[in-house]
Amino acid sequence: MKISTIAQLREMTPFEDIEKEMIHKMINFINAHENPMDQKLEVGHLTGSAWIVNKERTKALFTYHTKLGMWLQLGGHAEVEDESIKHTAIREAYEESGLESVKLVSEDILSVDIHMIPRQKGFPDHLHYDIQFLFEADENETLVITSESNDLKWISLEDIPSYNNEKSIMRMLEKGKIVYKE
Repeated sequence: MKISTIAQLREMTPFEDIEKEMIHKMINFINAHENPMDQKLEVGHLTGSAWIVNKERTKALFTYHTKLGMWLQLGGHAEVEDESIKHTAIREAYEESGLESVKLVSEDILSVDIHMIPRQKGFPDHLHYDIQFLFEADENETLVITSESNDLKWISLEDIPSYNNEKSIMRMLEKGKIVYKE
């Protein structure tokens, strides 16, 4: 897992200098830890996210995250059965949306982000080294809300900044648009 993830990170074309810096930090983090996907690793851990767009590539699926109280892409922690962080993103896409039509658009990493998660349930503040992949799904399929979210919503790409304009979301939005044209 470590070797293939590092290889994929090295193959990425950074969108901006901050992403280049995050790629470098992720590679160092992966090299420094025996199991960087272990969510019990208190300094931080790898997470996998799914940027899910509709077939027309005009909307993205967002979840209103219960613990963080904000609209985000779907994703989360690795589980023991996940072979790679890509498999984490795939599993989370299915689990958090209930969509059977979800499919991975590209094996390549779409984007990366490193962000602080606040202290929760006795677990200290820690970093999520998030690796994000591009998915596609049928927006007409019924969504299934889980305990991890208060809501799921297909949001038009032009409206996304009014729901969440954090740099990581804007980066996925812009990088996704480039991939859509390929």
